[in-house]
Amino acid sequence: MTFINPTFWIVAVVVYILLSIETSHKASLRFGFINLFALNLLLGWQIALGALLGVTLFWGMVSLGLQYGAQKNQNKSLVGFSILAGVTVVFIFHKLNLQHSPWIETLQALAPWMRSDFFLTFLAGLSFSYIFVRCADALHCVFWKNCPLMGPLSLFGYLLPFHMLLSGPVNAYEEHLEMDRDAEPESVPSLDRVLLILNAITTGLLYKFVVAESLRTYFYGANGEMTVSNWGDSAILALYVFFDFAGYSRVARGLGLLYRVPTPENFSAPFLSVSVTDFWTRWHMSMGQFVRRNLFTPIQLNLVRAVGIKNAGWVSLVTMVVSFGFVGLWHRISWTWILWGVAMGLLMALEKHVQTFAMRKGWNRSPWIGHALPWLGPVYTNTVLIISVRFVAEEIF
Repeated sequence: MTFINPTFWIVAVVVYILLSIETSHKASLRFGFINLFALNLLLGWQIALGALLGVTLFWGMVSLGLQYGAQKNQNKSLVGFSILAGVTVVFIFHKLNLQHSPWIETLQALAPWMRSDFFLTFLAGLSFSYIFVRCADALHCVFWKNCPLMGPLSLFGYLLPFHMLLSGPVNAYEEHLEMDRDAEPESVPSLDRVLLILNAITTGLLYKFVVAESLRTYFYGANGEMTVSNWGDSAILALYVFFDFAGYSRVARGLGLLYRVPTPENFSAPFLSVSVTDFWTRWHMSMGQFVRRNLFTPIQLNLVRAVGIKNAGWVSLVTMVVSFGFVGLWHRISWTWILWGVAMGLLMALEKHVQTFAMRKGWNRSPWIGHALPWLGPVYTNTVLIISVRFVAEEIF
C-alpha cells in the first residue's frame, strides 16, 4: 500500500464521502468502522480481519486487566506492565524477523505448527513498529492516566489508521479520544481548511515523488542501490530520508485534516536546528512527543522523587540515555542502534549542562552569541547528523 497506487486515492476519496454522512454514532466509532472498510479494500479481507481480531484481543486483555485490578484491588500498574510486556515480546519478534535473525529460523524449526512465518509476515505488512508505540501510548493513558478505554472498533481506528499505517506519524491516544468531544464537523470544509489540506497533500507528494526520488535517481541511477562510502553519501542519505519520510508524513497529515482525525505534524525544518536537542524536537516530532509522554517525563519524575532534587542533573542524564536508547532499539535491535541512541542521549545531556552553565555566566544575553547561534548552530547540528548517519548507514540498508 503506497501513495503512488491509484487505488489508495480512490479509497481515500470514498472514506471522505462516507465520513461526511451524518449519523448519531461517535466520531471515533465511525472512523474505526470506515477505516476497517478501507483496509479491507487496500490490503484484502484476510489481513483486515486478522488485524481486527488482533485489536479485539488487545482490547479484551486491557478490559479484563482493568476489571481484575478493580475487583481484586490489585495494582493497575502491574497489570499494565504485564500487558505491555506481552506486546513488547511480539514487537521484538517482529523486529528480529525484519532483520532475518537466526532466532526466527530457530523458532520456526522448533514450532512449525505455530505458523510463525505467516504471523510475522502479517505483522510486517501492517508496519507493526508503529502499532506497537500506539499500543504503549494507549496502555499508558488507560492504566496510568485513567483515560477511558475505547471500544474495539474505535481502538482499531486509533491503532491502524489506514492513512498513517505505512510510516506514521505516531498519533496520541488522548487526542483520538477528543474526536468524540469535539463539536459536530462542518458539512462543507471552509476555504482555509481546504487550502491547508491541499497544501499538505501536494507538498508531501512533491517531497516524496519529485525531490526524494530525484536525489536517488541523480546520485545512484534509476535502479541504483543507495550506499554510503563517504561523508557526501551520508549527507545525501540524510536529505533523501527527510524528503521521503516528510513526504509521507505530510500526505498523512493532509488526509487527517480532511477526515478530522488527529494526525500530528512530523517535521518542522529540522536542518535549521541550532542544537541536537532542537533537532529532535523538529525531526519525527510525533515520535519525540511519544517518548516524552511515555518515557522521559515519567522516568524523570519518579527518579527525582526517589533520589531527590539535588541529583536532578544525574537523573536527567540517565533519563535521556534510557529514552534515546529505546529510540535506537525501536529502529533496529542491534548494538549499533543501541550505541547510537546512548550517544545521542549523552550528547543532549551535555548540551543541557552547557546551556545551564552559559545561563549562569550570562553568556546567553550576549549579542554576539545571539547573532552567531543561528549560523553556527545548524553547522554543528548537521555535522553531528552526517556523522550519525554514517555510523548507522549499514543498519539502515
